[in-house]
Amino acid sequence: MSIGLEAPENELSTPVEYVHGARGHTVLAVGSDSAGSEALAVWRLGPTGLAGGAWVLAIDEIERDPEQLRRIMWNVQDRCLVDWNRQTPVSVLARIADVVSAELLSRLADTILTIPELLEEVRTHRSIYSAAVEQHRARVKSKTTPLTWPTSVPEQERLDAWAIKERFASASPVAAAALTLTAAVARTVQLWQDTEQARYRRTYLRSIGEPQPLPPLWLSQLRKAALSNFPA
Repeated sequence: MSIGLEAPENELSTPVEYVHGARGHTVLAVGSDSAGSEALAVWRLGPTGLAGGAWVLAIDEIERDPEQLRRIMWNVQDRCLVDWNRQTPVSVLARIADVVSAELLSRLADTILTIPELLEEVRTHRSIYSAAVEQHRARVKSKTTPLTWPTSVPEQERLDAWAIKERFASASPVAAAALTLTAAVARTVQLWQDTEQARYRRTYLRSIGEPQPLPPLWLSQLRKAALSNFPA
């Protein structure tokens, strides 16, 4: 069965959110559905984490009607998989290897983004911007205050506590897992947007460039995935 939102198939004509050259992310999860049966959840997210499609399919339903999952996977072929680690999505892809084309499985496996890596990129840029402020302060005589951030980037050892703040309760555990991960993507995007806003308020940091919707490595991966086009 399909649950949640269903975006129009042609998102470019009626975009929910738009980042040039990027289509977004895909969340995959395996777990129990509301009936207690083993199921696969597929969430389709835009570049900034907004959900544009959600499906929960019982594994036995996929076995009876594999074409439904093939159609769903076709709708996420140009997005990056995102998860807490790399092993989880790889194991999910292995579960559907008999249904989805080998080409698409291989491409999706090459697009995996992890929340810790994305958070680290935000942290790295905060350090770069803070260092630029210190360099500016060393050159000028006027008082310059350090950069401050409205929300701190969680350290790796505190990631579980950070994630649990957005943990969803649901009759469908597999849907709750997908929703929790979706929220983590959106929160990571917000950390980056907070970073860019704080940076751009300093006129002497504007030479770095216009505010970007996502960190450069993250955005480049999404754009790379958007160029792929394999049959599902």
